[in-house]
This record gives sequence, C-alpha cells and structure tokens, in this order.
Amino acid sequence: MSNSIVQEILTPFSRRTAPWEDVQTALQDALVSRPVYLGGDGLRPYACWTDGASVHIHGVQPASLPEPPLVQEILRGDHGLPVRTQEEAGRYSVRLPLSTSLADRLDVPRLLLVGLGDAERYRGARLPLGIARLSQWLRFTHCARVTVVDYNMVDEPLRHVEDLLDREQFDIVGVSVNFGQWHMLEDLAQLVNKHQPRLVALGNILAAFSPNRAASLFDAARDGAAFVATSLGERPLERLCREFRNPSAWPGIEGLIRPGEAPAPLTSVPQRVEPPELVYPDDSLVLEIAARGGQIALETSFGCQYGACTFCPRDHRGDGWERGHDATVVATLERVAPLGAVLSVVDEEFFGTEGLIDPPTERLPAATILAACRRLGVSYEIYTRLEQIFDRRRSREWNLARAQLLAREAQHMRRIFVGVESGSPSQLRRYGKGQTVVQTEDALRIGSSLGIPMEFGFITFDPLLTPQELAENLAFLARRDVMTAPVTGGTAAQLAAVTDYLDQRHVVPSGVPLFQHVAYMATELEVLAHSRYADSLRRRHPDLLDGAYDPSFARYGVHYRDPRIGELAGWCRVWTEGMFTPVYEARMTARASEDPSSAEVAVDLVARYRTATFSLLASMTAQLLPELKEPLGPLFDEYAMPSCENPREWLDHLAQQTLPEQPPVAFDLELRDQRRQR
Repeated sequence: MSNSIVQEILTPFSRRTAPWEDVQTALQDALVSRPVYLGGDGLRPYACWTDGASVHIHGVQPASLPEPPLVQEILRGDHGLPVRTQEEAGRYSVRLPLSTSLADRLDVPRLLLVGLGDAERYRGARLPLGIARLSQWLRFTHCARVTVVDYNMVDEPLRHVEDLLDREQFDIVGVSVNFGQWHMLEDLAQLVNKHQPRLVALGNILAAFSPNRAASLFDAARDGAAFVATSLGERPLERLCREFRNPSAWPGIEGLIRPGEAPAPLTSVPQRVEPPELVYPDDSLVLEIAARGGQIALETSFGCQYGACTFCPRDHRGDGWERGHDATVVATLERVAPLGAVLSVVDEEFFGTEGLIDPPTERLPAATILAACRRLGVSYEIYTRLEQIFDRRRSREWNLARAQLLAREAQHMRRIFVGVESGSPSQLRRYGKGQTVVQTEDALRIGSSLGIPMEFGFITFDPLLTPQELAENLAFLARRDVMTAPVTGGTAAQLAAVTDYLDQRHVVPSGVPLFQHVAYMATELEVLAHSRYADSLRRRHPDLLDGAYDPSFARYGVHYRDPRIGELAGWCRVWTEGMFTPVYEARMTARASEDPSSAEVAVDLVARYRTATFSLLASMTAQLLPELKEPLGPLFDEYAMPSCENPREWLDHLAQQTLPEQPPVAFDLELRDQRRQR
C-alpha cells in the first residue's frame, strides 16, 4: 500500500469531520488482509499496520498540536530505530522493525463503551461528552479498539447492545452511569453477564459514589475483574487497557478501584490522577448530534478553582483547575465550525484560575478561545462564576478588561450560565458560595448591561431553610431593579457604563423580574454523598436524615426542619417533574436552534413556565406560611392565586397556561412524599 493512498484517506479526514468507522473501513479495504488500526483523533489521525516483520505508521500531524503517544514513543526510539519515509506539510510516514516491545504495545483489547441515557426525559440532542472523549482518548493513546453506544442515539439501546455482544467478542465492557440511571445499569448488567467479558469498567459520578453497589451487579466483580473509576476516567482506563493481560498490575492503577478489595493503608496518600490531554471527540457522535440540530459539548479545562460549594462533591473531579492545550481547542473549533452546530462549553469554570489574575494578563486563553468562536461564526454557551463577570474586590483595570471581553463576544453567546443559587444571605453562607447578595446584584447588573445572555442556577429549598430565608428568596426572585437593558452605542458606551457603576452611579433597570432568568427555580438541594453539606447535616442535624440512601442519585434521604416548607417543596417537586420534559425540550431548542421562529416559540414557552412556577411558589407560600403575608404582601397580591382546598387545581391551571396547545399534564402526586427517580 503506497503512502499516497493512505494520505488520500487521512488528509481529508483531518480537515473535516467524518464517521470514524467509515475511515477505518476505507483504510481496511485498501489494506485488504492486513489489519489496520486508525489511531490519534480527527485532528491528527494515523494508520498503523504490520507488514511481515515491519510496522508502518502514516499520519497527519499539525505542528502546533501534541503528537499522539504512540507516535512520540516511536520517534523517540522506545521500540527500535524508526525510519522516516515521508515528512512534508504536516504529514509523515514511519517504518520500523516489529520488536517484542512494539508487538506488545500494539496488542490492544476490544472495548465496548456504553453511555446510558434517557432520551424520553431529556429531549433535544446533546453530545455525550464523557463517552465521546473517553472513546477517542483510548484511540489517541492506541490502547483499545473501541465501539461506542450512546443510549440517546438508538431507538432500542438494550437490544442494540445485545446485537453487538452477539456479533463481536469484546474483552472489556465500559459503562458511563449518571444520576437516575440505576435501573438502566441493572438491565444492562443482566445482559453483559450473559456474555462474560473478561473485564467490566464503570465510570461517571453515580458509579464513583456507589462503587460497591454498582460493581456488584456484574458477575465480573466476583473474579476481581470489575473496576470503578473514582475520578476522570481517561488515564485509568488507558492504563487498564495497557495492562489488560497483566492482572498483577491492576491493583496499582491510580484512579481505579476494585470494589471489595482491601482499602489502602491509612498512611498512603492517593496520587492525583492527571487530566487527559484534549482530543477531538468521537467523530461519529459529533456528526450524529449535528445532524439532529443538537449541541456539541466540548471541554477546554478541567476542575474548578473555587471548589468550596458545600453541596458539590469534589472527590470524583479532583482539586484545582487546569486549562487544556489552547491550540488544540482552536483546532477543534475550526474542525467543528462547518457543521453549524451550537457549542456547549461544559467546563465547570470556563475562565478559571487564570481569569482571576489581577492585573489581568495580556494573553488570556479564554479570550483566545472566544475570539476563535467569533472568527469562525460559532455560537456557544459557557459556565462560570459570578465573580468572573464583575467583582468590586478586583481592580478597575480588571473589571474594565473583563467587561470589554464580554461585550466584544456577546453577539455569539447563546447563554452564560452562572450559579446564583440563593437570594438569602444566610443560605448563601450555608451553601458556601463565597458571594454575597450585593455581589450577585453587581455581577448581574453589569452582565446584563453588556448584553450577555445570562441564565441562573437557583436552589430554593434545602432541609434547613427557614421561613425568613424563603421570604428573602421570593423577594429576590421578584426584583425588577437588578437586570438592566443592554447599553447601546458600542463597546465604548458599554465600558463607560461600567466605569459609572464602579463610581457608584447606577444603571437603568430593565424591569424584568429575576425569576425570568432562572433555569429551574422551584428546586431542592440534593444532599449528595461526599458533600460537605451532607457531613454538616450528619454532625449538626442528624434528626433531619431519614436513614435512607438512594444509590440511583448517590443522595441521602432527608426531612425538612419546617414541615410546612417540606410540604411546599413537595408540591413544587410534583410541578417541576410534571413539566420537566416539555420545558427541557423548549430550553434546548431556545439554546440550539438555528431557526428563529422555533427559538422564539421555545423562549415564549419557557417564559410562561417561569411565571407559572413563581406564581405557584407565591401561592403555596401564602397558604402554608401566612406569617409571611406581612413582608411579602405586595408580592402575594401580584402573583398569588386565590386560595383553594387542593393545590392540584393550581397545577392544572398553571400547566394549561404554560402549555395551552398540549394535552393535560399527568402530575404524579406521589412525588409530594418522595424524590424523583429519573
């Protein structure tokens, strides 16, 4: 097989997204009887095959990007003396003898990677980044031949997995299992057990928080061959694949545990599992999501520089924050841009540690990434903390530089998601947010004046919520003096408005209530395993723990300190769950659709839902906590509905207002006394 034929396949693939399996097949057809391995990723693919006593690797390698590990090993001479047979314009060909070490390195297991999902509940396509990145990482590191199944992309996922297991012999089955997917894991385990793969590896937050229960579903656990990733899974699973034929090395793999084995000595210090390098995610999944008009999820950094919110467990994500290779991010954007999909940059904290440097750095990687999106015409959403938008604790220079960046890039932003969480000072302290209500107001005012489309997270209820805190939350959500209309007149006028605000001159409010920017406002704090909130509740208020642990959500069962607030939270739970699917679908359409009319219809539906939700909160509060009528009288007059004997009447009325053209919602009243299971 000549170099030119290989490059005729690889070079166009490196320039545009194509199904990984199709490229693999094209290479195999060209090689006929010689098995070929397609490695690397879409940005720097390579083909590797043996020809008698020699190994050949032909690939594409942009100069600005890190080389795949196998290529690095070969060029260093780790497996013998390489002979370069071609190297031009970012393309290379290498040949070397098939040594024993290289033969072992190329002998990789077959791995079936399954991402569980609930397509009926979470309507609207979104790239499952966990399996999309993990599968590509194993190809990038030349550690496995990977087949990927995303439950959201096939009509009968369990039947699809069964067909694959019947047709192919997989050495390892990997499963990504998230909150609410326990029943799916149970069904999948029964199927996997029938086919007896040598190893089973489980990952994602639910497996990490309930490792023994998750692994016990699989027969492989009885043979010490079931593993759970307790952190980012790329490097641990890479190591497991490399040591597939060497069981003696399994106990030493950092980031993997075998449930049931003896715990490490108390004197041992767990080593930090390094985040993986960034890779272009699985091409086939990317194309499928783009074809469905969904969001392409990408990650440009790992971790959270704050990491102190009491409700957020950090064990599975590690400490600190680390930016990925920004040239790889830009190359990924350039490759994905022609697909026309909206990006969801799902970094826990997009700006990160480097975003807080004051005086601000001249070259901020986040700014480079956002500028690339603008240059390429890519729309996107990001997640960040409020202090990254505006913060009086930082210098005037920092605030003006950040305002200039946000104003310049606002046009291509579909959403900036920020964690407001509460409008009550004491609840904010209990949540460990590290921000005050005044700081929240400042950031929201400046962000909205710059025209960035903000949506908030808000956790109204927690077991310790008092009537006073509830009143503070409702009053905060109803405020119309925080959000402002975008300042017109260009960047100079916007920066002048920020300067005025820094000098204590106020901006003009838009009159839009804050609740119209909240994703889901009638929500409860989940008391998750490994969270500081759970530890505090166990120590200070053990009577509020009901003794139950739900492995499907890795959460503890709780009571509310004030039973009336517990009843209010229960009715809000019924409402939120009953309305979830159509509202989630509308929110996804508003964020991802390129059709203005479809997006407008979705935005209107979400606005009606938010008004209805706040009306329910106000009505239930007025009925259950009458002592709050004094501080919240005007708010109740505006939003509360007439009293009724059965709040179900309110739910039906509000649902009809929100979804006037859809059938009546079948609310599950049992959710008043139990948490959601999906």
